[in-house]
Amino acid sequence: MRYRVAIGALVAALIVGATGASAQIPGVGNLPSVGSLPLSKDALLAKAKEMVSDLTSMKDSGKLAVDQVKQVDTLLPKATSLTSELEKPQVEASRLPQLASDVSDLQKQVGALKSLVK
Repeated sequence: MRYRVAIGALVAALIVGATGASAQIPGVGNLPSVGSLPLSKDALLAKAKEMVSDLTSMKDSGKLAVDQVKQVDTLLPKATSLTSELEKPQVEASRLPQLASDVSDLQKQVGALKSLVK
C-alpha cells in the first residue's frame, strides 16, 4: 500500500515538475502547448489583452442585456488582472501553467458571452 502511494506521488511530481520546468527555459524554448493554449508568456499576454479589448467593446456597444452587462462587469476585472500579471517583466515559469489555465477558463466564458451578443 505504501509503495502505491509513493509511486503515485512520484509520478505526479514528475509530471508537474516536467511541465513547470520546461515551460519557458531561456535558450531551450517553450513547451508547445497545454490543451489549446501555448505556454509562452507573450502568447498568453496577447490572449489576455484581446479578451480585455473584446469585453470593453461589448460593454461600450450598448447591445448587452442587463444580465450580460453584469457578466462583463465580472469578467473584465479578471481579464485585466491576468493582463497585469502577464505584463510583469518576470513571470516564473512554474506560474505559466496556472496562468494558461486561467486564460483558457476566461476565454471560454468570454467566448460564450460573445456568441450571445452577436
